[in-house]
Amino acid sequence: MSGRRARQLRDALLLAASLGVVSGALLLRRSSEPSASPVVQAAAATSAEPSPLPRGGGGAIERVALDEHEAQAGCDFADNGFGVYEGWRPLPMGRLLVPPARAVRADGGYDLLVHFHGAEPVRKQLAPRDLGLVIAGVDLGTRSSDYARALEGGGWDALLQAIDREVASAAGVAGARARRLVLSSWSAGSGAVGRIIERGSGQLDALILLDSLYGSYMPGQTSLVQGQLAPYVALASAAARGAPVFYLTHTETPTSGYASTKEAATFLLGELGASPIAVTSSGDGALSSAQGRGADDAGDALRLTRMYDGGSLYVRGYASTGPGGHCAQLRLLPAILAEHVLPALGR
Repeated sequence: MSGRRARQLRDALLLAASLGVVSGALLLRRSSEPSASPVVQAAAATSAEPSPLPRGGGGAIERVALDEHEAQAGCDFADNGFGVYEGWRPLPMGRLLVPPARAVRADGGYDLLVHFHGAEPVRKQLAPRDLGLVIAGVDLGTRSSDYARALEGGGWDALLQAIDREVASAAGVAGARARRLVLSSWSAGSGAVGRIIERGSGQLDALILLDSLYGSYMPGQTSLVQGQLAPYVALASAAARGAPVFYLTHTETPTSGYASTKEAATFLLGELGASPIAVTSSGDGALSSAQGRGADDAGDALRLTRMYDGGSLYVRGYASTGPGGHCAQLRLLPAILAEHVLPALGR
C-alpha cells in the first residue's frame, strides 16, 4: 500500500472513530433525559413542577411523564374545527386566534384570553363556541421553569404588543388594544402566570388556574414555604372582595418533592382564613356544563369533591388522582368562561 493510500485510510478510520464517540455521547444523553409519550406531547399533557414564586428555595423537582394509555381518556379532545376563526396566526411567542372584525370595537378595543400550556385542546373547545374572544395560546415546554424563563424581562410586554399588532392587521383597525385581559393556565403554564402577576396585576380582569398552582416545601418538611404564593393570595383576597375573577381548580393527584395543586389550594384558602366545603354529589354548574363530548371516558376525573365560593373567588376540587383527570381539567374552561368570566366582563 502506498504512503498516500495509507494516510487516507488512517484519516478515514480516525473520522469514523470520532463520529462514533460523538454519536455515543448523544445517545447516552438522550437516554438519560425524561420524555413524554407521543399522545402527551401532542396534547401538551405533562405534569408541572412548582410555580417559580418565590425565586430560590423549595424541594427537589421531579418531572413525571404521563403514560400514553392513562392520558388517552382525559386528553382525547374532539376537533370541531376553528369555527368563526380562520386559523392560527403565528406570534413570536405562541399563536393567535382572531375572531371576525365585529369582535373588535371601532376604537380598537377587544377582549383577550391568553392561555399557557395546552393551546390545541383549548382551541378545540373554544373556537367552535364563538365567545367573541381573541385567544392566544402559548406552549413553551413541559416544565414551569420553561415558561418562567420565557416571561423574564420584557417577554410579557413583547407578547402583548405582538398580539395588538396582529389583531390590528387582521381586523383592519388601527391602534387595536386589549381592553379586557383574562389569563389562564394548565399544568406547567403556571410558570408564566407567576412571572406575570409578580409584576403587578393592574390590567388583569380574570385569572383561571386549571390544576396549575403548585408550591415548594420548606427544607426537610411537607409544609409550604411561607410567603411564596403571596401574589396569588393577594389576587384571591381581591377576588373575595369582588374583583377580578379568580377561578382555581385542583385534582387529588399526588406529587413528589413539592406541594400538589390540592395542597397549594388548601394553603391559599388558609391564608385567607377560608375553608372549602365538602361536596358529596356532582351538583356544581361548572362541572355539569364542562362535561362535554369525551368527558364520560374520563371516568371519575370530573367528580367534584369540594368547593369554595366567596365574592369572585371560586375554588373547585376534583376526585381524580391520575393523569387522565389532570388532562380533563381543560374541559372545564368553556363553562368557567361562559358562567363566570364573561358575565363579569359585562358580556
